Amino acid sequence: MLHIPAAAGLVVFLTCTFTPVQAQIDRRLEAIQLIQQGDMALRLGNSEQAYFHYTNAIQLDQSFADPYVKRASLLQRTGRYNEAVVDMDKAMQLNPMSEYIHDRRAKLRILVSDYKGAEDDIRKAQALAPYNDVLRKERVDEWLDLGRPDMALQELDTLLAAHPKDTLFLLKKGFAQLRMDRFPEAMVIADSVLRSSPRSVYALHLKGLVLLEQGEYFAASLVFDAAVEQAPHLALAWYNRGVAKRALGLFDDALFDMDMAVALGQDRHRFRFNRALVRKELGDLEGALEDYDHLLKEDPGSVEALYNRSFTLKHLGDHGGAMLDAEAAIESTPNDPQVWTLKGDLHMMFAEYPEAIEHYSRAITLSPDASKHHYDRGLAFLMSYQLLQGCTDLERSMKLGFPKAEEALGYFCSF
Repeated sequence: MLHIPAAAGLVVFLTCTFTPVQAQIDRRLEAIQLIQQGDMALRLGNSEQAYFHYTNAIQLDQSFADPYVKRASLLQRTGRYNEAVVDMDKAMQLNPMSEYIHDRRAKLRILVSDYKGAEDDIRKAQALAPYNDVLRKERVDEWLDLGRPDMALQELDTLLAAHPKDTLFLLKKGFAQLRMDRFPEAMVIADSVLRSSPRSVYALHLKGLVLLEQGEYFAASLVFDAAVEQAPHLALAWYNRGVAKRALGLFDDALFDMDMAVALGQDRHRFRFNRALVRKELGDLEGALEDYDHLLKEDPGSVEALYNRSFTLKHLGDHGGAMLDAEAAIESTPNDPQVWTLKGDLHMMFAEYPEAIEHYSRAITLSPDASKHHYDRGLAFLMSYQLLQGCTDLERSMKLGFPKAEEALGYFCSF
């Protein structure tokens, strides 16, 4: 039997142990270098090359969370949200105690409408780093995106206690108050910022939005005139003025402003959607359809765009296309009564009254006190010679306050 001295045996053991550890260290260092190359490619505007480097880093060291986070951020920037979530989930598995990964995944989950998951990540990041002001600032925007201005205000009050002269925090507090319908408080903040900084575009936006919410559309349009003058390169300035012009019924002016907002390219999805609404109001159904087509190319799952394109196709006479969009909208949001009503309307156009009744009934189940749903189903019953059910629905619609129901009752049910 071969005898190995104890000292020699220790050397062999350490060598055998050291070799895989050193190999792992070498892989990690190479992966870090690849990440740095990916970051450099991004700074030079080469997203494809950056993606290549991050992917190689992942393949080289699959136990390293950082390249997954980097690639997820890149995928998010290019609109590939679901793929980004997969990468971020993997990063979280590898480093579950990272408050920063929780924070980044929260933002992604908001983009894919996983609001419960986003809130869970926000709270976990907060528990892991309760006094981190950088993450607190991020949480302000995340809570606002989640429709929780009350939580955003809590964060902002803490930040303002430490930084009472920070104008950005103050304005965000104003926007949070606006979201909570605290219009006087929001206006006080807007005016206080404008007194010290009369050229503040975001203070002008805040004041204009408060005026819009209060129904003071002309005054709002004047405020947004000043915002456009101060920042003609900022799409939001044109967009907000377009909203004010539309509220005033100045659709041609509104369309011009929406065109400018879309051309400037910031937040193009929202601007294009609202331009489509203005085009539809002006009777330019082909133009509205063009905008909806663009929106659905960028985001095929957008229920609002599907709904509105279906409505537009219906009025353009493309009943088949309208029906396909309505069905896609129902598949995406089966608990939205509006999409069931839309498909009911399409069946009514084809004189498919039993199918229309079925869809209106589903809308009523989801929203029992919606007066228009009862009115629509009442007409469908009447068209299929079911007078008792039709008149019962019209009476229910009238009691719920739908203005056309009383007239329809007098016309169809005066027997």
